[in-house]
Amino acid sequence: MRVINVVFIMSLFLVGLSGCMSDADDSNATPDGDQDTSQEPDGDVDAERDADDDSLETDILSENETEEAPEGPFHDPWMVMASDELPPQRGFIIKRGIIHSHSPYSHDACDDEPFIDGVRNETCFEDCRTGMCLTAQDFVFLTDHDDLFAEYEYPEVLLYQQGDELIERGGLPVANRVVCEDGRRVIVAAGTETGMMPIGLEHHVAETIEERKIIYNSKDADAIHAMQAAGGLVFLQHTEGWEVETILDLPIDGIEMFNLHQNLMDNMGAAIGLLLRMDTEPEAIPEVELAIIGIFQESEADLFRWSKALMQKPLPAILATDAHRNVFKNPSPDGERIDSFRRMMHWFSNYVLIPEGEVDDAVLKQAIAHGRLYGAFDYLGYPVGFDFHAEVAETVYEMGDHILAGSSAQLSVTLPQVYRLDPNGPQPILSARILKADDGEWEVVAEGGHDLEIAVESGIYRSEVRIVPEHLRPWLGNEADTYIHEIIWVYSNPIYIGVPY
Repeated sequence: MRVINVVFIMSLFLVGLSGCMSDADDSNATPDGDQDTSQEPDGDVDAERDADDDSLETDILSENETEEAPEGPFHDPWMVMASDELPPQRGFIIKRGIIHSHSPYSHDACDDEPFIDGVRNETCFEDCRTGMCLTAQDFVFLTDHDDLFAEYEYPEVLLYQQGDELIERGGLPVANRVVCEDGRRVIVAAGTETGMMPIGLEHHVAETIEERKIIYNSKDADAIHAMQAAGGLVFLQHTEGWEVETILDLPIDGIEMFNLHQNLMDNMGAAIGLLLRMDTEPEAIPEVELAIIGIFQESEADLFRWSKALMQKPLPAILATDAHRNVFKNPSPDGERIDSFRRMMHWFSNYVLIPEGEVDDAVLKQAIAHGRLYGAFDYLGYPVGFDFHAEVAETVYEMGDHILAGSSAQLSVTLPQVYRLDPNGPQPILSARILKADDGEWEVVAEGGHDLEIAVESGIYRSEVRIVPEHLRPWLGNEADTYIHEIIWVYSNPIYIGVPY
């Protein structure tokens, strides 16, 4: 029932968005459907300088001038950042990627036609592979439904095609490095969203399709152990749908703290309201690449369950993209369907801290299982420089680490900056928080518009960064104030101090 409702509501939302935006000013679209982001925002400093006829300046300063102009390109809603741009932290490098996405090996993906007369939907297959490449992902953990996923073998379910580089263990393929046109390698691992959501399965859990489906559809400890034995980390999808007691009873590896499909269900009123205004006020619509900003809200149910469960056991949490490419067939005014894999993968991702050295699926899973990762909503801009850690004396503890009881720790949060933000354009307003899990609540123990440092005693602490996205104003239409308010940008995973487990 969830999928039917999501598709129905998203269809309403997107049909209205497409129909109305086609009447809006499309002057920024290039003939091939890409966006021309060369225009300067209204009211920028160049326009002010040009108004003074006595002191006209060019955009490019000469070599003899002492003042240097900042170098672009600058942030826009279509910009992509490779993880190589992120500075290393204390011996860790940061890899960015997607957790929870579907492919043609899900029965309801690809406009409900992942296979046509037994032949894979190659257009959708390529859209999935191209999407992860164009958004510069380092990894994608697929979570296909058991219908189709259980019926196909490795390496096919790894989206393998000739020219890719398989990752093997014991002489068998366990993951894939998709080779992109620009030479980038994206690690793709298989998994399933069925009874629960194991990610990074290195092989199927059983020999026969029937046995596989029984295990994949199960919601008990035996199934979890079977999926973990197959190399998977077992997460619970759609955390809001699980009782806290079940989350605590099951030997799972993690949960979701945000899921895009559920976000829409929780915010239907805003989606429908926006739809109704689109026919009469299309000029108020944000650029289609920012469509998520009109429906986004945090998942209070997920955050509540996360806080409750953390009182009794460690539990990493992730951002779930849940892309299917099955809602809106027609292209939007920018020439691309709104629910393309590329666009949905561009909206947010998970940032994993791993040791310097060679990266494969096993290294990523080890870090994710430990909780050494944070999630960021990249549609607001890529966060560069975010850091959350603890110190006891001269020892540093990262996200997911446990500090012994009796220790007083110093927690630190470093505010990130928007990647390639134009220093002459509108500036976002940032604030950092440190929060403590409190049996379903998240108590704010420190906050401010600057880096934070605070001494704390025992407890489970996470951090977050919130943003007022003033820098997006040029792309939000003539009612930009509707969308410019404080919103979550970065969620960290917890650090555990003196907890009994």
